[in-house]
Amino acid sequence: MKSFLYLLIELSHPLTLTWLLLSLWLLVALVRRRPGTRLLRLGWLILSLTTCTPLPSWLLAQLENRHPAVRLEELPKADFIVCLGGGMEPGRREPTGIHLTMGGADRLTTALALAVRQQAPALVLGGGGSLREGQMIAQADAIAAELARIAPLPVEMLSLGLCADTHDEAVRAAALAAQRGWKKVLLVTSASHMPRAAATFAKTGLEVVAVPCSYESSFNRSDEVRWFHLPHAGGFSIYAAWLHEMLGLAAYRARGWL
Repeated sequence: MKSFLYLLIELSHPLTLTWLLLSLWLLVALVRRRPGTRLLRLGWLILSLTTCTPLPSWLLAQLENRHPAVRLEELPKADFIVCLGGGMEPGRREPTGIHLTMGGADRLTTALALAVRQQAPALVLGGGGSLREGQMIAQADAIAAELARIAPLPVEMLSLGLCADTHDEAVRAAALAAQRGWKKVLLVTSASHMPRAAATFAKTGLEVVAVPCSYESSFNRSDEVRWFHLPHAGGFSIYAAWLHEMLGLAAYRARGWL
């Protein structure tokens, strides 16, 4: 009964209904040999590959696996920990004052675990900005303040302020390291983002120890991968994450940031 309800919910999803209707339309067009179905077939193929197959996950896994997965107990000590922004923002109505999305929870919990283990004497938060009461504030400032309020850490906690992008975070982290005499950094970010982030931080002269987390590819999350299934909207976000990083790598390489 439970599986039937899940199937019913899945079949009722707008994406599934759209795909089924498109498949039926294409099938009828092919049986009746209607001309001009080339674009229709191309649209069906693109939709099917991105939502019904593990292709987006396979693409993302190629980025996620560029740096090996780590275990906290095997990581070396460092001068400071950097938790990159993305998916972390102040939450006006959240009990903790922090709203986490898009893998932000994994980045933050990994960085906090390193801090609790005192893998470094300081935890540094990065991130962009959030609009509050008509004024742009640094997400890292707000999150650092909330963390200090709800969960005091045994290490110093610092903010990189309002950062525009990963390159900005790397430049600010390097400047802070130069002031403090730091060299080795435990860099925490999503596994798919780590190739660009680690190369950008290393370009500033820092000694980077990659701590990838927030694995989104099904190849890294499950022992069983379904090769064809009803459409799932998650394929869109996984493909978008892969495309974002590929374009980001190309742009950073062109600017000499890697």
